[in-house]
Amino acid sequence: MRNPSSRRAFLKATAAIGGAGAIGAPAFTYAQGAPRTLKFGHMLPPDQVHHKAIVLFGEELAKLSGGKIKLDIFPSSQMGSIPEMLQSVQAGSLSMTLAVPAWYSSFIKPFDAFTLPYLVGNEAKLRPALEGALGAQMNKMAEAAGFKILGFLLLGARSIANKQRPVNTPADMKGMKLRVINSPVYLAAFRALGANPVAMDPSELYLALQQGVVDGFEYPLPDLLAQRMNEVSKYLSLDRHTTDFFIVTTSVKSWSALSAQEQGWVTAAMKTAMDWQWKTQPQEIANALAKLRTLMTVNEISPENKKLFVDATKPVYAQFEPTIGKDFLQLAIKELN
Repeated sequence: MRNPSSRRAFLKATAAIGGAGAIGAPAFTYAQGAPRTLKFGHMLPPDQVHHKAIVLFGEELAKLSGGKIKLDIFPSSQMGSIPEMLQSVQAGSLSMTLAVPAWYSSFIKPFDAFTLPYLVGNEAKLRPALEGALGAQMNKMAEAAGFKILGFLLLGARSIANKQRPVNTPADMKGMKLRVINSPVYLAAFRALGANPVAMDPSELYLALQQGVVDGFEYPLPDLLAQRMNEVSKYLSLDRHTTDFFIVTTSVKSWSALSAQEQGWVTAAMKTAMDWQWKTQPQEIANALAKLRTLMTVNEISPENKKLFVDATKPVYAQFEPTIGKDFLQLAIKELN
């Protein structure tokens, strides 16, 4: 559960640091003889797989460091909204956070590439690409914006759910009010598909569906089930328009304040957490889909119809190429299709 008092206290402290002219002060405490304490804030509930991966990261970090580094974890948006936590990490007043590329794109425009519809043709290519040449370019861009990428956690394919009808072709989405992430790419993509996209915080979605403010939404399947969105929607259409992932970051300043040995511990601990999470998440997705098939009307989309979605959204690539960068976009297409 979100703890408003914790959040208010943290934001107040952050503001106080800024007022003293020390924004970017190290996001940890380190007293003589005491463990170095890192703070990890995120928006997810404690029973979620990604939170469990962060817990594992903290346990491994404590083990590798012999107790010299401690990770304090603040789930359920205790440290603020996603934009607030990203700003705090960038400034160095929060040690670490995670978010999907669409949220980071406010700071790093080329990350809009990963929000482009139907970019990932083969999910098996995603992690190798993120840990290869594509990931190396991402980290350079992140560092230029003040972030240091520590790792990636798989979220999975996002698909369309709604209260009105099955979606088999773009024509089925005509005029449908769909909640999307507040991202210009998402808004443009769903307009291209004929929908009427509405940017909305996920905390408002259940009530918006219940009251008819929106007709549907697009979500990863485990999140759809965990947040009981099946109670306020009827149809699930597996178009898999985006294969999403979380980017785990610290700030360049916080990273530079760690010794080479401490950086090694963080890197090794994150790899252990990533290996577990990337192995666990596909089963979570399969389990969620199996359960949702008993709760909703679920339809796959034929290859012929999928091409209609892909063709309808191709202009979105050209629209955002100037801000993403042609070279980076071509690299992403090459690595992920």
